[in-house]
Amino acid sequence: MANSENQVIEIIPTLLVGDSSFDAASIPRCTLCIEVDERRIRFCIVRDESMECIWLEDYAFDTALNPDEIFEKLKKIFTGHLLWSSNDWKNVRIAINSHAFSLIPNLIFEKDSAQDYLSFALGNPVPKDERVLYHELPLVHANNVFSIPQIWYDWMINHFGSSSIAFYHITSPLIIGALVSHAEQQELRIVSVYFEKEYFTLIVSESQQLILCNRFRYSQTQELAYIMLFTLSQLNLLPEEMKVLCYGEISSSSDAYTELSRFFPNLQIGSGPTTLKYTPQCADVPGHRYFGLFNTYLVSS
Repeated sequence: MANSENQVIEIIPTLLVGDSSFDAASIPRCTLCIEVDERRIRFCIVRDESMECIWLEDYAFDTALNPDEIFEKLKKIFTGHLLWSSNDWKNVRIAINSHAFSLIPNLIFEKDSAQDYLSFALGNPVPKDERVLYHELPLVHANNVFSIPQIWYDWMINHFGSSSIAFYHITSPLIIGALVSHAEQQELRIVSVYFEKEYFTLIVSESQQLILCNRFRYSQTQELAYIMLFTLSQLNLLPEEMKVLCYGEISSSSDAYTELSRFFPNLQIGSGPTTLKYTPQCADVPGHRYFGLFNTYLVSS
């Protein structure tokens, strides 16, 4: 696929890699995965028959955007990109990266109370312009309740009307990815940390079972280390006994990694999900950075 023939450049991607053989005729056999947050919009395409990631685009913004600004960016990207604008995808899976989510055990989950669960987690009523959604995570016997701006939801449902569409909170693919990765490790307990600018998601698993999933804000690397150490101490876990896998916006040369290595001797950069295959172009992308996006495909696979 020649990018110049299929895209009107209005918003420049920070990363674009893909298999040049991919074209519009392939769309009905592929799943489009989308990740949206206040600083990024990301896409990847997975060929379902081979579970192979064949395309990846990443749009990063210099500052945090509000929901209306994100929506305008999203529409511009789709309007300018003829392939993204197709409604013939086999599946479309959308991960919403936000602070509004709550994991509710299946034993006590009631559909009619979904908004109440989220309001309790937020400490405030859910805004009227937000739509509350939920989906089950069978691996952890829980439902993930979250919200999405109603205007985003309506536009996406309309835009992909001919596709099978699913919405998730970003913590769901992160949890699935962490538990699958744990199954591949010879470790009793693993801490999986997904880094963003000013935020991180902490997932603790033991014997391939979820113990904790929470999202934290931090401003300095010392604060990051303190939050992690304090949280683990509340679970009676010692840092030297834990394998810590890092994902997202981090590298082995970053300040955050250097600071954490002072306290966690078994610290390393994670990798992308091995359940997926990758074309040569996508295989060169640091898989840990797109851990949430890639695992969005695997939540329902």
